[in-house]
Amino acid sequence: MPEQITKLLKLSETPTLKSSSALRTRSCKFDELRLGVDHRLQIEGGHSQEPIHGRLLGYLKGATLIVKLPTTQPGGGVALSEGDSVVARGFSGRIAFVFSSEVEKIRYTPYPYCHLRFPAAIRGADVRKEIRARCDLPAKVVNVRLGNDYAMEATISDVSAAGALLTSSMPLGEVGDSLALNFRFWIPPNDYEVNLHTGAVIQTRTQGDEDSAPEWQQGIRFEGMRSTENILLQNLIYQLLQNNPGTRI
Repeated sequence: MPEQITKLLKLSETPTLKSSSALRTRSCKFDELRLGVDHRLQIEGGHSQEPIHGRLLGYLKGATLIVKLPTTQPGGGVALSEGDSVVARGFSGRIAFVFSSEVEKIRYTPYPYCHLRFPAAIRGADVRKEIRARCDLPAKVVNVRLGNDYAMEATISDVSAAGALLTSSMPLGEVGDSLALNFRFWIPPNDYEVNLHTGAVIQTRTQGDEDSAPEWQQGIRFEGMRSTENILLQNLIYQLLQNNPGTRI
């Protein structure tokens, strides 16, 4: 859950990422983010105890960011007021970023949007392929060598942009076997459902203690994943680390 407003408003002009203990941050230039129209921004501050999920409508470099805002009530009100200090967070490509700003103007026609002061400083963290995060995602697995009639269930216990650890009650195959992997997850703010289908290769295979419930663990490397799917997966990893920095392995 996000921190309380009283803590947010005490942040300095160059706030840190919530996952700062998990990701090494650096100063970023705005152009590095390559933000486009409809890019999601998580805004913290104003009257809301929860993050406000906005979408970028445009910007004038050095002057302002124009952000579409969600309404908080039937009358069309928003959770921000002019003059509010806010912190904006987001993910772009492989950079998780954060900056502080101020609400300069709010308009309601043709829909609610605001002008944010252009950020004077931006902190970012590169979500590299080797960063792994713990998770608990159900997955369907088919060993290509055995064919589609042998679909198996597994759990993704940790994940990176390059691969994952699959836990299962039976072995999914031998080291070197090719797999077809299917799993899903959701991307905030609108819980956009991602159904990810990708190839993978088993890199390692171990069996748990026989005295406990038998369990197999397979380290896999993703293969053939499209760039758009990889960006969504990195977004998931960023969300896992942002919500709980202790999930980093």
